Amino acid sequence: MIAFLYPGQGSQRVGMGEALRATDPVLFDRYFSLAEDISGLPVRRLCLEGPADELTRTEVSQPALFALSLALTEVARQEGLEPSVVAGHSLGELSAAVAAGALSLEDGMRLVVARSRRMAAVQAERPGAMAAVLGVYADRLQELCTRAGDVVVANLNAPGQIVVSGECDAVQTLCELVEGSGGRAVRLPVGGAFHSPAMIPVRETLAHAADELRWRSARVPLAANASGRLVREADEIRASLVAQVAAPVLWVDCMRALVDAGATTFLELGPGRVLSGLARSIRRELPATAADSRAKLAAFAATHAHPLDDLASAA
Repeated sequence: MIAFLYPGQGSQRVGMGEALRATDPVLFDRYFSLAEDISGLPVRRLCLEGPADELTRTEVSQPALFALSLALTEVARQEGLEPSVVAGHSLGELSAAVAAGALSLEDGMRLVVARSRRMAAVQAERPGAMAAVLGVYADRLQELCTRAGDVVVANLNAPGQIVVSGECDAVQTLCELVEGSGGRAVRLPVGGAFHSPAMIPVRETLAHAADELRWRSARVPLAANASGRLVREADEIRASLVAQVAAPVLWVDCMRALVDAGATTFLELGPGRVLSGLARSIRRELPATAADSRAKLAAFAATHAHPLDDLASAA
């Protein structure tokens, strides 16, 4: 069984999509034209040419990543690949919902743009910070967060790899406490306290936007960030996508849910290899591949059996 994985904000890089545009220009233009039409931003140019600081802006990077991930999903299907389960990290959960058939591509892009715009506005109104913490486990880190002040656990990415989020000074204090406890803390290049209570206004905006869209039960199960369990019904998926923006990403639990459902190999669709790396950090023997081009997807397809039987068993 194949699980499709979708990366979130932070995986973007200048030049992303160039390989796909070279082999599939019509497909590339279709997805990125949609991103530009709905966002009103030059997403295509910023992906291909930068500059990096413009591409990194929340309202640019999120529709860009969404467009590329779903374009690659179409290529994967053309190569004979279909997922039996899906999951996405943060923004990537919206990509996963569209890939699973819970939401149309157009409605998914509308939700991504609404989400990214409100996140950027909150970030400007109330700047925050995030940091990756290595070598300190969840229980101990929670104690340090309490001591540091307005900072919370935001992403449980892998055992010993956790992201915290909160007010800038509190995150800095937390980093110092982590270093003093023998761990390592690295500030992330973001200006907002994502997946923390600071994002509650975004959750409210997202709930209103989601109510305007047409939701369907998914063709295959999706691992929900906010709960770490598989969901498939339309109402469950919508509630998860709304809740997760102000809640911790329980990525370890999501990956375990995929494995428990029978997933035996993982395909990351998007730029970079963050999620395939995390898969191996969670369980070393997990086979995970990152693909951002037709060539890589064709190579993956050539070494894996056609998963239609897996789809039938998951239905």
